[in-house]
Amino acid sequence: MSSSVAFRMTVSPPASDIPVAHDLGPSEDYASLVMDACELLAETDCRFRVSGFGQDAWPVDVSYDLSSVIEQLPQVRTALGRRDRARIDFYGQGVERVVGFVPAGEQVTLTCTTRTDWIPDPATGTASLADVEDMLAALAHDFRRALDRACPDVAAREPFAQW
Repeated sequence: MSSSVAFRMTVSPPASDIPVAHDLGPSEDYASLVMDACELLAETDCRFRVSGFGQDAWPVDVSYDLSSVIEQLPQVRTALGRRDRARIDFYGQGVERVVGFVPAGEQVTLTCTTRTDWIPDPATGTASLADVEDMLAALAHDFRRALDRACPDVAAREPFAQW
């Protein structure tokens, strides 16, 4: 029996709008651009928060964990938009969890599996497809807002410029 699950991912932008100095050239690919952007955000007070499956504050950081999520975000959003299964792998050491999304009509079953001693409680739940899509859209938007404050020239690059 599934229960409703409150799974949340949020990004809080830096308090300061003073750009972070950097010498990033053009990135060859999306993954490299995301890693570079998250390293820059990690130099600020930008915060990445994840909660759900019985834990209010997952042990995530900006430089590695946010990078891994943002790297997977376009594929997850596309898959859910097509009502296909999707997953986000929080593969960082100490987190090591996978959140799966299985759409069925206007609902999504979310599951959390772990490769650590931590046990999700509950491990499965449901949410509306609209709520999940809204959360992912807000995450993309807030990531872009954080980049706007910390490194506007990076925020202006694709695909962030569209977020």
